[in-house]
Amino acid sequence: MIEAIQRRLAARQEQDKQGGFTLIELMVVVMIIAILIGIAIPAFLGARGRAQDAAAKSNIRNALSSATAVFSDNQAYFDTAEMVTALTNEEPSLSFVPDTTDSLAEKTVSVRVAQTASTNDKIYLAVLSKSNNCFFIRHVNTPLSATNTIPGSYQAKVSGVPAGECSAAVADVPADGDAAWTVL
Repeated sequence: MIEAIQRRLAARQEQDKQGGFTLIELMVVVMIIAILIGIAIPAFLGARGRAQDAAAKSNIRNALSSATAVFSDNQAYFDTAEMVTALTNEEPSLSFVPDTTDSLAEKTVSVRVAQTASTNDKIYLAVLSKSNNCFFIRHVNTPLSATNTIPGSYQAKVSGVPAGECSAAVADVPADGDAAWTVL
């Protein structure tokens, strides 16, 4: 009888040497992985939105550089329709549309030209990012003495823009008031 008990203990020890994980150990590992995924996914989603906004900002700044080049050549901006054509020739990687047309993609820039004195010296640009944020740039070339408008470049952002409301026509008064013009 003692020999039988010793054989059973030896067989059990032999099985323990083969090893393996218990169900509880496996569940703990699965829970740890789930917690890590729960932390990582929101961080990745936030990075994606920031990347989409950065792409739209880059495109609108490129559009402003092209508009500045056109202004430098002519000492005034063209009327809006002519400016759209000039910008399309200057920067073919972007699509330019007049202010009556909304920007529906990050590569489509809505353009509006305005006057502060007797010349077209103010331009508004608007672009919609894939994360539904509308970015605006206003650039004024008028000397301070000509009007009360301070020259320079200013930017604004409106978050969560519904489709059809991101255009240069609304750039002067952004739709939802959270857009404060800041120096670019």
